[in-house]
Amino acid sequence: MRSSSRSKILLGGFAAVIVLAIAGSLFYGVKKKHDLESSATASAADATARLREAAGTALDAPQAADRLQTHADALARHLERLRAEDVSRNKSLAEAAELYLVDVQAILRVQANAARALAASRASRRALAAHIEHAEGRGPGWIQRALALKERAERDNFDYRTALGALAALYRAHRDSQDKLRAAAPGTPFLEEAARARLHQAAKDAEVQAEQDLEQLRRLPIG
Repeated sequence: MRSSSRSKILLGGFAAVIVLAIAGSLFYGVKKKHDLESSATASAADATARLREAAGTALDAPQAADRLQTHADALARHLERLRAEDVSRNKSLAEAAELYLVDVQAILRVQANAARALAASRASRRALAAHIEHAEGRGPGWIQRALALKERAERDNFDYRTALGALAALYRAHRDSQDKLRAAAPGTPFLEEAARARLHQAAKDAEVQAEQDLEQLRRLPIG
């Protein structure tokens, strides 16, 4: 009897340990899934808020590039935290959220680059104009300096036009990452379609203008 009772107690204790282990594993899995989903949705919501703020930031606004870069850096931290989660708990959400964060980060980075390029192109064009205005001492030295300034202005304007083209392409493709995340997390806030389309068109229009400015620079006679 004693041996039988002891065996029953041991078996009961062993069963309890197994039950507790299973319960603990299930609780851990639920918690990790919740952590992943919370991180993904919160990060995506913050990315959208930053994108909306960036959309209202003019490229020639004071400190525009710095503010846009700060937003892009914040997205890098979101990505780091998301990638540290156990993505196997909801792989479709993790992949869609990562794609969305990468997409928004790229928009913010390129917009920051466009702001820097715009400032550089305006500065180089002013320098060239100022030099041309003082052409009374025109000679080999003046021409050499004018050619160097013209080359710099063309390069800066080319960089600005290139950044605008990249920005337009990113805004055009942004709907794809929105759709994928919307399917995985329907309640996520996104940039409104009308705003996305408007920003895409504005970048395209600015690119066209930058191309026209570049052609004018290239045709500017020196010498």
